[in-house]
Amino acid sequence: MFIGQVLKFLGVDTGKVTKNIQKWSIYHASAEQRFLPLMESLRKIRPDLSEQYSSGKELHNEYKELKMRAMHAFQCVMMLKAIEYLSGEKLTVVDIGDSAGTHMLYLKHLAAKDIDTISVNLDTRAVEKIKSGGQNAILCRAEELDVAGWHIDLFTSFEMIEHLHNPALFFKRLAVKSSCNRMLITVPFVKKSRVGLGYIRNDFREKTHAEDVHLFELSPEDWTLLFLHSGWRVLNSGIYYQYPRSTPVISGLLSWFWAKVDFEGFWAAILEKDTTYLDMYQDWDE
Repeated sequence: MFIGQVLKFLGVDTGKVTKNIQKWSIYHASAEQRFLPLMESLRKIRPDLSEQYSSGKELHNEYKELKMRAMHAFQCVMMLKAIEYLSGEKLTVVDIGDSAGTHMLYLKHLAAKDIDTISVNLDTRAVEKIKSGGQNAILCRAEELDVAGWHIDLFTSFEMIEHLHNPALFFKRLAVKSSCNRMLITVPFVKKSRVGLGYIRNDFREKTHAEDVHLFELSPEDWTLLFLHSGWRVLNSGIYYQYPRSTPVISGLLSWFWAKVDFEGFWAAILEKDTTYLDMYQDWDE
């Protein structure tokens, strides 16, 4: 905060400085984590990301597109790892919270298998957008999704579960009511769990949507406990850091910087159904 005040006093555009640091950081993090070739491949599959969000946000600068391309590369790496756990040449993947059909389009191009996809979102704009692109989509709240009787090989959900009012019930319903045994999730990476609700913390007085509000931002350790409680265990996981980590001093500074302005990165977990602890808990609401 003090540094920001000094820069402002000196007439420095702190917003521009922040964005330049973020852009440099993400590019070098992507290079370090070997995402750059995949990012180019994804750009060819989906050249335009301007309609990625259902709430109408726009990617109107180079930094925002770079950030999203890097996130997508990480998510695709984890999707392909999740596919490795599945047998069969024809798979059905359900993406819960899908706002544009982008990840399912990537998967169809990248996976060496025949992939059928179904996207789920509570926003009519997202569902219409996905359908207009020739993909399957249904209108439904994540917590109310009824998949009984469906054949599903893999659930995916990217930066969605932190937006749910009751993530434990969401995971429990999928564990009990579906025959699917695998799931991939990604969430913001935080070292210490916290309640989000940034629109309240910052005293925003405008109407807001679920897509724009994080309720629970948990550490990987606490997400892991919640998964076990709700019928799932972690098979594999990974972290995408939004900064290069090869130089300890620079890494330490950028870790602090990203924790202040956004998130240090994103955590992914490939889950396997395991109802051991779910069955032990006797007081589920449903």
